[in-house]
Amino acid sequence: MSQSASLEAQSDTTPRPQDLRITIAGLFPELTSEEAARLASNARMVHVAKNEWIFAEGGTVSSADWLMSGSVELLKSSMMGKNTILHVVRESHFIDHCIFFGSGTAFVSALAITRCTLLRIDAKVLRAILMDNATFAMRLMKALAIRQRMFINKIAVSQGKISVRRRVAGWLLHKARVGGSNVVDDGITREVLAGLLGLSRESLCRQLSAFAEDGLVRLEKKLSSSKMKRYCAACWRSDGGTAFRTGSPGAHPLFFAYGEYA
Repeated sequence: MSQSASLEAQSDTTPRPQDLRITIAGLFPELTSEEAARLASNARMVHVAKNEWIFAEGGTVSSADWLMSGSVELLKSSMMGKNTILHVVRESHFIDHCIFFGSGTAFVSALAITRCTLLRIDAKVLRAILMDNATFAMRLMKALAIRQRMFINKIAVSQGKISVRRRVAGWLLHKARVGGSNVVDDGITREVLAGLLGLSRESLCRQLSAFAEDGLVRLEKKLSSSKMKRYCAACWRSDGGTAFRTGSPGAHPLFFAYGEYA
C-alpha cells in the first residue's frame, strides 16, 4: 500500500468531550483543568491498521500524535531511497516531538507496525498551551533531549564505532533493565530489531546464536537467561564500553530509557 493511500485509510473516533477531557487530564497531569478541556476540544482518537503510514516524510503535519496503544517505526529516507529505522515508539509517548517546534513539515515518516490508537491533538493549540505551562513544556523538552541523545548514539552505531556484539548486548541489557525481568519479549520482529540496531538480519541472528552457543541466552519465542543482566554488562565492559550505573534511568551509554514522555 502506498503512503498516500495508507494515510487516507486512517479512521477517526470521537469520544464525548467530557470523556476525552478526563483521558487527557490523566495522561498529562501538568495541565490545568481548563487546559485539559481546551485540548479535548481540539483532539480526537484515530485508529491506524498495522503496516499503514501515519505520516510521511516531507508531508504536511498539523497535529501531534500521542500513542495510546501499539508500536510505531520512525524512518528516515536516504538519497538512495532506502529507509533507515531511527526508533520504535511505544505506547504512552508522542510519536514525533519536532511538530512542537517545526514548520509543519514532517522530518521523518511514521509507520504503524501493529494496530495503533492515537490521540491526535491540534499542534497550534498544543504549542499555545506549552507557551503558558512551563512545567508541561519542560517535561516535553526533556523527552526531546532524551530522544536526541538516542539519535546521536544511532549515528555512532551507523558509523561502525560500536561493535555488533556490543550493540546486541546493549539492547538486551536495556530491555532487561527497563522490563525488570530476565525475559526479553519486545514484540517486534528480528527484521525490525536489526534495522533499529543498524545491522543486517543475518548479523543479528549470528550474534544471538553466538550468545546462545556460549550458554548466555536461551533463544525461544522469547530471549531469556538468568545471567542476562550480569552478562550483558560484562560484555559491554570487556568490549571497551563504560560500566553501567544500575538504578539510574537514562544511564545506558548506548540505549537510553525512554522516560515518561520520550
